[in-house]
Amino acid sequence: MTIVWLILKWLLILVLVLLLVGVIYEQYSRYSAKNNFVDNGTYVEVYGHKIHYVKQGVNSPTVVFESGLDFSAHLSWKEVQDEVSKFATTLSYDRANLLRSEETDRPRSCENMADELHELLEKTEMKKPYILVVHSLGGLIARCYAKKYAHTLSGIVFIDASHPDQIEKAPESIKAKMRLDGTPSNWIINFVNYTGLSRFGTNKGIDSVYKERDDIDVIKSEINAYLIKSNKGAIKEMRMFEHMTKEAKGENFGDIPLTILSAEHKKAEENQKILWDFFLKLQKESLNLSTNSKQILVDSGHNIQVEKPNVVINAIHEMIEEKK
Repeated sequence: MTIVWLILKWLLILVLVLLLVGVIYEQYSRYSAKNNFVDNGTYVEVYGHKIHYVKQGVNSPTVVFESGLDFSAHLSWKEVQDEVSKFATTLSYDRANLLRSEETDRPRSCENMADELHELLEKTEMKKPYILVVHSLGGLIARCYAKKYAHTLSGIVFIDASHPDQIEKAPESIKAKMRLDGTPSNWIINFVNYTGLSRFGTNKGIDSVYKERDDIDVIKSEINAYLIKSNKGAIKEMRMFEHMTKEAKGENFGDIPLTILSAEHKKAEENQKILWDFFLKLQKESLNLSTNSKQILVDSGHNIQVEKPNVVINAIHEMIEEKK
């Protein structure tokens, strides 16, 4: 019994030491990240809080990028936006609570985020109509946006976009994975935020998603500067996800051109194939949103705009050319 208690004692000491190291690592990382990142961005006030946006290009038409549930927000579009801005005027941004944009108490409903996007475009005097390019969760925001502001749109590009029925129609074996709103309690979130676990995991994720990018250090620097705020902001969106799917149901896009880029996930592990095959099926169903729609299958993972940016650039360019 003495040996058992001795082992437990030293295990407890080890855990406490690791936690202390984690807290020190987190505090140093926060200080270092904030001091190493220079914010020279552009902002506009939307519904009482400052929104950071990136505007590039001078040509018509206007192409607007809406990110998914992603800490990298506007950064995920950089490679695509740099190229598209050569033949269009472009705008990417950080939703409230994410990256450089200020925090807000407004509920993260689909309708609120659509209204905030509309207000952003009005205040930045972006020329109508817009081509709206959306990724993942952005697909729900696009549906809510089109319900109220279809008259401002000339085209929509879905990039592995979320579907309003993805929870209701999901097979029981994967239904839990589709419920993003089942997030941990606040004390667990605070624990991982203050012990460095969240930062360590996020940096590993950045290394995985942006491994082919030459500017990965720049991306990592900005994400780390705003990580804790973005983490909390993403959790707020996740907790509203099921509500968003209900909001996004309803009207279709009429004859607004719609291009759907769907990831095939050929490299997905066997235990993930049911999930992604189901997601791909929903992508095909989304063709019914418009009388002028098409689907393009892409040999990629979920982040097509990062993994295969040229596919996204070509889809946008083709949509512009078809409207001439």
